[in-house]
Amino acid sequence: MKLKQILLPTLALLIICLVVTAALSVTNHFTKDAIAKQAQQQITQTMSNLLPEYTFAQQNETTYLATKGDATVYVFLTKAMGYKSKVEVMTAIDATGTVTGVAVVNCSEESPGIGQKVGTDSGFLSQFAGAKGEINNYDAITGATYSSVAVKDAVNMALEQFRTLSTVSATNLQGGAQ
Repeated sequence: MKLKQILLPTLALLIICLVVTAALSVTNHFTKDAIAKQAQQQITQTMSNLLPEYTFAQQNETTYLATKGDATVYVFLTKAMGYKSKVEVMTAIDATGTVTGVAVVNCSEESPGIGQKVGTDSGFLSQFAGAKGEINNYDAITGATYSSVAVKDAVNMALEQFRTLSTVSATNLQGGAQ
């Protein structure tokens, strides 16, 4: 076999790969800001639906503080692995550590008609309200076990983040009072 028969197809494949990679890179460069803005709008809309009439202030990338008069609620964004992808969940927790509401921000890559029910089934989501500690017992959506577990795990992650936040805040208050 001649060297030319090996090099020409290899070179052609290399050029095609470089062109496709460059095209994807350029597309990403021009769309990343729009995608980030749309994701933030989705989060804002979900928060407004979860806690109407509250004012929100972002604390960090995954934590928001919601206020309405004297009421303060922490809102945590957490993700847990579902059947096909990570399910993004928003959990509202009041100052006593009680879950006041749960909403699914994104489960679009879960199984259509089955796994995606975790984002729309209000009966499923409402069962987490009132929880104070780790959730172990809950009713999963039939046929959407992995997606249901992902929501439960994400709520448990939010509760753990709240406990950590509360512990840090209490430690700072005690340290400042000395």
